Parts: sequence; C-alpha cells; structure tokens
Amino acid sequence: MNKLFFFLIILGYHASYAQQKIQDDLWTGSYEVHLKNGEKVTIVDTLVVVKTADADPNKLAARYESDLARWMLTSKIKEEKIVRRFLFDPEDDEDGYKEFGWTDLHKSGKMNCIDGGHFFICQTEPNTTVTFNKEETYLTKTGVFGIWLHYGIVELQKIK
Repeated sequence: MNKLFFFLIILGYHASYAQQKIQDDLWTGSYEVHLKNGEKVTIVDTLVVVKTADADPNKLAARYESDLARWMLTSKIKEEKIVRRFLFDPEDDEDGYKEFGWTDLHKSGKMNCIDGGHFFICQTEPNTTVTFNKEETYLTKTGVFGIWLHYGIVELQKIK
C-alpha cells in the first residue's frame, strides 16, 4: 500500500511538473507577422520565439521578481529581444491585463500575453473578437495577435 501511495505521489508530481513546463513554453515557435491594410494582408516580419534562461532576480526591479520566465524573440527586421509575460500577481496588485480589460479572460485561461517593451503579443482562442477597454475591437482569426509601435495591431500566424 505504501509503495502504491508513493508511486501515485511521484506520478502526480511528474504530471504537475510536465504541465508547468508546457505552460512555461506556451510561446515557443515561429510566427509570420501579418499587417492588414483594408482588404490587403502583408507579411511584414517573421518571428522566432524560444524559451531562454530565467531572469536573474538580483538584476530586476522588485515588481518583476514574481515571474522570472523569459523568451528570446528573434525577428528578420529587428534586433533580438528578451520578452516576459504580462505581470499578474494579485497579491502585489500587479495586473498587466487590467488596462485592456482582460483580467477575467486571463484568470479563466483565455488570454496570455508577453511584453517586449515597444510591443506585446497575446494568445487567445482563434476567431475571437478582442475588446480593448470597451472601445475598440479586433477579430483575431488565428488567436495570436500583437500591438506593435509603428504598425498598430498585427495578426500572427504560427508556422512551426
């Protein structure tokens, strides 16, 4: 009986760890960045996102210590950039989703975003109409979209 109990604990821990690893690697892949001008859609860039080493908490402002996971974003036309998830730590009153009205979506697992400073990328369900602060809407066909300085809203298509 004790061996079975121990086995089940190990199995549960492994499943939990594997699930955490999958969640941590939500972003890894290659993406085409599509810019829509009226009816015309133009591919303006290709991005490669890979999980990289976690940030060093000793080199961060205290507010960023709650989530150290980082990804390296490589672009065909821009320099490499380390990106991080939107902050979401209710205990410290950190909610990067709040300003867009997406807190409930994030809590329910329907919206995840990464921040690169002058841009951000979000994942939701395909064919979702995303509302920005109850004023503007955007229909994301692929479920992956971003807001880029100088481009505005872009649609990303995962290609790998």
